[in-house]
Amino acid sequence: MSVEASEGLEELVLQGIGVSPGVAVGDAVVFASEGFAVPERNISESEIPLEIARFEEALIKTRHQISEIQHNVEIMLGSEHAGIFDAHLLVVDDRYFIEEVIRSLRENRRNVESIVNEVSGNYTSMLAKVEDDYLRERAADVHDVTRRIVKNLAGEGMDRLNCLEHPCIAVAHDFSPSDTAGMNRDIVQALVADIGSSTSHAAIMARALEVPAVVGLHDVSTRINAGDTVLVDGAKGVVVIRPSSATLLTYAQRAEELKMILGELETLKDEQSETKDGYCVPIAANIELPNEIVSIDRFGAQGIGLFRTEFLFQKKQLPDEETQIQVYSEAADQCGGNEVVIRTLDLGGDKCSAGIRVDQEANPFLGWRAIRFCLGSVKLFKVQLRAILRAAAGRNIAMMYPMISCVSEVLEANTLLEECRQELKSEGLPCADRIKIGVLIEVPSAALTVDLIAPHVDFFSIGTNDLIQYTLAIDRVNEKVAHLYRPTHASVIRLIHQVVQTGQQYRIPVMVCGQTAASPELAPLLIGLGVNRLSISPPSVPMIKDVIRNLHYSDCRRLAEDALRMSSSEDIAAECRALLKKTSPEILELIS
Repeated sequence: MSVEASEGLEELVLQGIGVSPGVAVGDAVVFASEGFAVPERNISESEIPLEIARFEEALIKTRHQISEIQHNVEIMLGSEHAGIFDAHLLVVDDRYFIEEVIRSLRENRRNVESIVNEVSGNYTSMLAKVEDDYLRERAADVHDVTRRIVKNLAGEGMDRLNCLEHPCIAVAHDFSPSDTAGMNRDIVQALVADIGSSTSHAAIMARALEVPAVVGLHDVSTRINAGDTVLVDGAKGVVVIRPSSATLLTYAQRAEELKMILGELETLKDEQSETKDGYCVPIAANIELPNEIVSIDRFGAQGIGLFRTEFLFQKKQLPDEETQIQVYSEAADQCGGNEVVIRTLDLGGDKCSAGIRVDQEANPFLGWRAIRFCLGSVKLFKVQLRAILRAAAGRNIAMMYPMISCVSEVLEANTLLEECRQELKSEGLPCADRIKIGVLIEVPSAALTVDLIAPHVDFFSIGTNDLIQYTLAIDRVNEKVAHLYRPTHASVIRLIHQVVQTGQQYRIPVMVCGQTAASPELAPLLIGLGVNRLSISPPSVPMIKDVIRNLHYSDCRRLAEDALRMSSSEDIAAECRALLKKTSPEILELIS
């Protein structure tokens, strides 16, 4: 991520990665990278038993602290977030690590703090160098836990954010999961860090606690002085150090406008997402975790169009059939009869599991992932299929396979599904006799062969994020090529059009569940192309519903017809923007 600095005399604007939305202004508290010096001294042979005893005592104390953090997180945020600390408890109980410390202690005769620090350093250096995402995450866990052990040995306090007394912007090189789990959201107004990613545990915790956060700012912790006023825009990934009066005024006005517009949008909660000329486009919700389901009613979505199931597989112990049935059933019951579309396990690429090892691949996004992984892991896949079938008995549940690239994958998955159904019946267990089956159209090969797939499914769902990435061969998180990621590229428009046309031919509804559907500028284009349903993150529902209610379907059709004739992605984007400016200028103002 590049640092775009407007190195003015006072104000400094930095661009990082926004990982948790929201705007906050406050005085900075800057934490040092490690914050303490590890004492180091030689010891005599007679002191070795005492040092081992100190080490064991510190392990017990550390284990207790982590368990307490985990318990508090479970109360605040639920068991899924608390599961992050399972890996920490594994580190503190790791016999190999403990024996390595004791062996080194006996051989080198140095105090245990320095030995733990050294052994930990060896582990984290080794793990940090590997390319496997799962192992790199374990390096962060080892570092976080051993830092806590050394702190306990030294008798120093650990919870940096929990010790703050006044509202502030917290700035550091990095924030560990236990840092963020311990913070008081009334005190910590925002997080700013040199490193991190949108998938790091700290980012997940910040979003869950609704604390604005920007990471990936390289050296921001050295640019900000304690007490500096800092403005954080977590949605845009912008950090302004020592903002000018004009900047503060601009953001204050923007915050006020945002508050007013959002207040008006909330009144649409119970209104239909229908154009002025009566064309209805239902909006469902994309859900990552079960505790987000309450936001469906809050923001006025109709059911769940994309229920991701990867969270179930984040723990070391994989979920059994009964556990999955409970989760799927509760989700459907909470949706009050509206449809819930469960996406089968979409592992691989940028998605890892604590309980499933996926071998390192040169090109993971083109490798053994999603439906490919499931079809290659039949035993695990059938547990999920059985759970979905059992949960769907008497409930409005549908399911879809991710990253389908050819019809044979659909046929193979359907065969396994039918096998599961027959097994359940022979076991006398209630299950759905009929369940709607969909496929995610995310790669060009699927979009170009939807006519072959259509006879075997009930609906299509277009995942535009991956479809654009694979069609244009653009890694959207690669800053060097990110500018080439264009949702309005003619090839993408044509592929979506082809999927919709085939859907109409086979009377199969087409949904879009990618980021394009949540764009106020692009949603009218999707509607004009003939998309039947949108599925987006719950907070985006009121805005898109407002956009739809200000449209005429005839205008959307005209926009789509023009777009299909145009060759320039910039020109198509400009047409989309012009329509939004004409129909919902307040929304355009909000997102600009």
